[in-house]
This record gives sequence, structure tokens and C-alpha cells, in this order.
Amino acid sequence: MPPIGNHRNVALNDTLLAFADGNPIDVLRACPVLDKPATRALAERLFPGATLEEIGDVLLVDAMDPPEDVVHVGCFGTVDLVCCWRLTPRRPSELDPVVLSASERRHVLLHTAHCAADWCSYGLWRDGTRVRALSASGDPDVCEDEGERLPFEDADGDEALCCRSLLGLFGFRCGDEDRIDDVDPELIPVVAYRISTAS
Repeated sequence: MPPIGNHRNVALNDTLLAFADGNPIDVLRACPVLDKPATRALAERLFPGATLEEIGDVLLVDAMDPPEDVVHVGCFGTVDLVCCWRLTPRRPSELDPVVLSASERRHVLLHTAHCAADWCSYGLWRDGTRVRALSASGDPDVCEDEGERLPFEDADGDEALCCRSLLGLFGFRCGDEDRIDDVDPELIPVVAYRISTAS
């Protein structure tokens, strides 16, 4: 895999899941209004039976690498965002069916990266069908390459795959040169919930 590269506006480690009725980039670049009650409803569907304690609001730029026992949720009309390592599989094809069915939106997008493991993965589902799953890592046990390549995978330039995929799926740009039509994760609020499950 190409090097993950340097991020300025996003963390080197990230877990980001989106449920969307269209292209989430179009909604997110417009600095949408947070639907706070909807965030709890979605969190409850993602973690049935768990106790969820609201612990505050966070900006998305600070939410994409959450503590193990925290989920960050943002609901914005036709797009829902979730950041939680508990939901992140080693391979996109292993995404839990409970997660896939947590929303009735037509599209599901997943992006994860971990710089220490030199690991980047992403997946795309349309109308319940997985159309792309890629997990690039030095560990062959987590590698996966299924489905048709997405346009950003064939883009020219030296930008690392992690950065190209984050930009192509969510509109966030790595590096120092933001463009006017980029999504700015410093302007998108999400709600943090601490997850407690019965032992």
C-alpha cells in the first residue's frame, strides 16, 4: 500500500461510517444542521441492549479516532455519520449485518485507517449490496480486494491511497492545501455517547 501520508485536518487513525440517500459529500460540504434526537435513535439501533450515556458534542475532526468505549454520531437529514472502533471490522466484507441494517438509507460507506499498522480499508454498499471492499495492509490476514475499482483508485498523482479514498468517499482532504469545495470536518458537529454493556 502507498504510505498513508500526513493529515492536517483529519487524524492519521480514523473510523468513519456513513449512511446516505445520495452523495454524502454534497450534504457535508454545506455545513448541515445536526439532528440531535436522531443521533441517539441511531446509536440505540447500532448497540441494541447497551446503555448509552451522552457525554457531549464534538467536532468531526476530533471524533474520527474515538476511545474504545465511545461512539460519535451525527445525523444531518439525508446523511448519518458514525465513528466507533467497535463497529470497524478487519475487512469491509465483515461489517456486521446489525450495522448495515441500522439505517434504511440506500448507501453505506466505510473508511478506516490505522497509521501504526499501515492499514487502510474502505467499503461501499448500494441498496444492501456490497459493491466495493478493499483492505490494504502489511498483514495478509486483513487484506481484501473485492468489487469494481472506484474512480479515485485510478487517480494520477502521489497522494496516498488513504488520502485519496477519504477525499473520494467523504470529501476530506489530507495535507495543507484545502479547496473551496472540500468538506471541512472542523465545521461538522457530532454527539458523543459512552457505551456500557452488561458483563
